[in-house]
Amino acid sequence: MSITKCIGIIFMVLFLCFSTGCAGFNIGQSSQTMQRHAMVRDSLNKLMNAYEFRNAREFASLVSERYTGDSTVTSVGREFSVHHDLTIRYLVNNITLDSSGGKAFVALNFTRGWTDIKTGKRMNETRQTSMVFILENGIYKLFTQNRPFLFELN
Repeated sequence: MSITKCIGIIFMVLFLCFSTGCAGFNIGQSSQTMQRHAMVRDSLNKLMNAYEFRNAREFASLVSERYTGDSTVTSVGREFSVHHDLTIRYLVNNITLDSSGGKAFVALNFTRGWTDIKTGKRMNETRQTSMVFILENGIYKLFTQNRPFLFELN
């Protein structure tokens, strides 16, 4: 490999590492911000597991008492009785904290699958949504979710 190619590759790597659009690198994020992002992801993972394993008590413990959405969270129990084999796979696109770190805004893509008990038919859907978590007693809890609702079959 020529010296010119090596220098070109080095400059390209440096450009990618220091460009402002480099979202994969946590340049400028404090360790507290990164810790809070991890806390949000942990709460989201626990919500997903509780949903998939039909654990209504665990699910409810991760929803804020100040939840501002409509009855979507309370309808999760109904989902458990009319659908089975619930699955959710998701990819977080973005987590943004407010200035105090008390609210976390989450944007994600998800694929949800379920089987209708009456028909036995397997259904799948892939969508994008966003939700807000608030910090309560050291745990981020679901505060609101936008349509399409992640935790209600539409």
